[in-house]
Amino acid sequence: MKAVVVVGGFHTRLRPVTLTLPLPLLEFCNETLLFHQLRALKEAGIKEVLLAVHEKVLPKSWSAYVENVAKDLGMSVESVIEEHALGNAGAFKAAEAKITASGDDSPFIVVNSDVLCTFPLRDLLHTHMKHGRECTVLTTRLPDHDQLKNYGVVVIDERTGRVRHFVYKPQTYVSDMINAGVYVFSPSIFKRIEGGRKVFVQEILPNLASSDQLQSCLLSGHWVKMTDVPSYLGAVGPHLELMRFMKPEGLAGPPDDGSYEIRGDVMLHPEAVVGAGSVLGPRVVVGKGCVIGEGVRIEGSTLLEGAEVRAHTLVKDSLVGWRSVIGAWSHVIGSVFGEDVQVDEGLLVRGATVLPHNSLFESIRASQIVI
Repeated sequence: MKAVVVVGGFHTRLRPVTLTLPLPLLEFCNETLLFHQLRALKEAGIKEVLLAVHEKVLPKSWSAYVENVAKDLGMSVESVIEEHALGNAGAFKAAEAKITASGDDSPFIVVNSDVLCTFPLRDLLHTHMKHGRECTVLTTRLPDHDQLKNYGVVVIDERTGRVRHFVYKPQTYVSDMINAGVYVFSPSIFKRIEGGRKVFVQEILPNLASSDQLQSCLLSGHWVKMTDVPSYLGAVGPHLELMRFMKPEGLAGPPDDGSYEIRGDVMLHPEAVVGAGSVLGPRVVVGKGCVIGEGVRIEGSTLLEGAEVRAHTLVKDSLVGWRSVIGAWSHVIGSVFGEDVQVDEGLLVRGATVLPHNSLFESIRASQIVI
């Protein structure tokens, strides 16, 4: 059985951090988003994954990472390059020959690269095989009804799970159940997708629903679509909470010498350094090679690889990019730094979005983009 991860373009979301790396290679809780997805696919029994990309030139970081992660996971992982952007359905249509190369009618999984969840892929596959429809879509409930207009909404037969209607970005309330961006398709789906043109899944799903060929599988765990930095940071807490129950050894505990304090769920890379008197947590991730000085307070934030926070500084609800340095006695609140951002000592930085390779010498007290 095979799977497709629909990557599309590299630099469309989560700027400024995706100005340095493609979104799938962005670390989330010290593992790349792509690694989270590939590991879930492997655990579901998938051995071959196609990455649908429409970038004409792949950076060396991409090719090297794909090669290394495939080796580490013991999977076949291959990039399939589209000549032009073909949409999320056109992307796996372009890979039809590779998906169907085995000549059987095995279904295949499709995952959007900006989706992170608990990935109940075995349940999804079981549901697909049980009902025998052309597509089974993972669904989740969206409590914030004001956001429903931004998603594909499904109306489900509560008894059978069959999708009766699919409405993309409805302007009025239809249902609180949305498409979670993870699917199982039967190969017959390719007959519904016109090759060589841009086609989106949201064009296909209404027809599948009306022809009784769309099944749903409800996700009971957490789900997030990585659209911006707030969605990224908002997903850290639920992910760490899940780890507390499923893999508690991945979370940090208090140090043996009691030199610093851990509050709540914190992920601390083994190669990170934390100074005496610092307090980390809750909802904190500290990446590889990060250095945290004495008396630092970090809450609701992620520090990417090589970041440094110097003594007596507060970092709250922020994303700190690779190799960025925050000077002593500073306050950084609700901000996002790209790669290699330097913050002078004693500054207040509130609501700032700072592009890579910038230096701040004055405080920022209101939302501002620093180019």
